[in-house]
Amino acid sequence: MNRRSFLRRALLGGAALSLIPLDLMAAWQKASFTDAGFSKAMQNNFGTTSIPSSDKITITAPPAATNSAMVPVEVSTTLKADQIFLLVEKNLTPLVYKLDLTGRMMPYFNIRIKMKESSAVHAVVRSGQKYYRATVDVAVTAQAC
Repeated sequence: MNRRSFLRRALLGGAALSLIPLDLMAAWQKASFTDAGFSKAMQNNFGTTSIPSSDKITITAPPAATNSAMVPVEVSTTLKADQIFLLVEKNLTPLVYKLDLTGRMMPYFNIRIKMKESSAVHAVVRSGQKYYRATVDVAVTAQAC
């Protein structure tokens, strides 16, 4: 392929991409994934900073993580959940993961997260119009952030 052919194809490809409506692009939820701190993230996502604890939510994470770039976290609940959120209290952007449950999806996920430093990890479950929370502390021994 010569340079003129490459430039012509790149120009046609760029023109084709500019015709795609911006409404079809996924919207970034800036208010949800704020970097203003944990309490602001709680306020933006749930409308409050105080969410009651529930023993019907199980969050499993290692008490000490040797690599903060890959901390395994598992969340499950027996509540009839609509949404599940995962927040790390001392991360720059506390909201790490949000799962919207529809139909017959199981209220469970297993994920590897990146943590800035030792912190509390919160799983928040929305059931109906109410929120419930479970918390576990994870100590980070080697930071990767």
